[in-house]
Amino acid sequence: MRASRLFLILWLGVISGSTLVPVGGVEQVPSFFCVLCGHGAVADILLNVALFLPLGLALSADGWRPLRALTLGAAFSLAIEIAQFAIPGRDPSLSDVLSNTLGTALGIGLVRSARVWWRPGPRLANALAIAAAGAATAVLVSTGALFAPSFPEDTYYAGWTPRFGHLAWYGGRVQDVALDDFPLPEGRIAASAQVRQHLALPYVLVVRARAGPHPAGLAPLFTINDRHTREIVLVGVRGDDLVYRYRTRAVAWGLRAPAIRVRGALRDVAAQSPLLITVRRTSSTYCLTVNTAERCGLGHTPGGAWALVLGGQPIPIWLQPALPIVWLAALFVPIGLWARLDLASALAIALPLATAILLAPPVETLGAVAGLVAGGLSAHARLKSGAP
Repeated sequence: MRASRLFLILWLGVISGSTLVPVGGVEQVPSFFCVLCGHGAVADILLNVALFLPLGLALSADGWRPLRALTLGAAFSLAIEIAQFAIPGRDPSLSDVLSNTLGTALGIGLVRSARVWWRPGPRLANALAIAAAGAATAVLVSTGALFAPSFPEDTYYAGWTPRFGHLAWYGGRVQDVALDDFPLPEGRIAASAQVRQHLALPYVLVVRARAGPHPAGLAPLFTINDRHTREIVLVGVRGDDLVYRYRTRAVAWGLRAPAIRVRGALRDVAAQSPLLITVRRTSSTYCLTVNTAERCGLGHTPGGAWALVLGGQPIPIWLQPALPIVWLAALFVPIGLWARLDLASALAIALPLATAILLAPPVETLGAVAGLVAGGLSAHARLKSGAP
């Protein structure tokens, strides 16, 4: 069996396993015919495109004509969405069919145009390297803007160990909550505008409670939601980890909500024991305290952009620390692939690399360098083999 045919069969299995398995509770499900609806709609579209793009690659590599391959991708996607009506936790939608088909089309297009981008001439290689460098720089710079808080003008509601269908329930008991000495009792917040102003500036949020058992999933201890059920702030527990997240500009634009997480913060906190959690925001970072143990310098980095799309996916905890490095490497691979030994390529490499050095932690910057090297080695291997 040809490698392309084997990969095609394998990827059909990957898609089926990713889309036809029952999942846990989900948030409110929009209508099937609603496009770009629901929480994280843009992130879902990007995920669907990424999931079906390899299918388009495999079909084209296996010799399928473009129209026939595109039809198969669309039909397979439609069949999945129909099957999801009977699968618990799944939310079939027309948006998924369209984005899956788009992913298939992009995969087909990449194979059909491989002779252009895989082995370009000197001028085109420089143009591609500069374009890739510009895109990488734009992504690095815009990530900070996407992580900025975005709190809508609305009526806010405070939740003390609230129950949400898509989250676990925390078995502890909240005693009081204060935001900069401003009390936040459970229920409607009369001074919602003041709370919004406090959250937009450096603040101190204090939650006093009695601890509950360590939950298997994410369980909210304290939340602020608006009257449209949009999450504004969440202080939660997952296992023995402390989780804090706030509404970002990325969420407002249809991406996912990344969380700040302190692993093992509640490891020594037994059920029914006193629990004092403090969230302190400075100008650019956060400090999270559990009783007397404090962790500072927390926040989001350019490498954390992966969570804007993959946040909420069942990714193993042990793998997550590597994802920021992988993300930076992936951004820089195309630059290394197309860069040449000339001034234009040197500038193309220098701009995003300098941006990464300024904005990202050293370990993520090493990921960017690794991506450049990997791209360069791929280009060298391509030239050495004389591959078309």
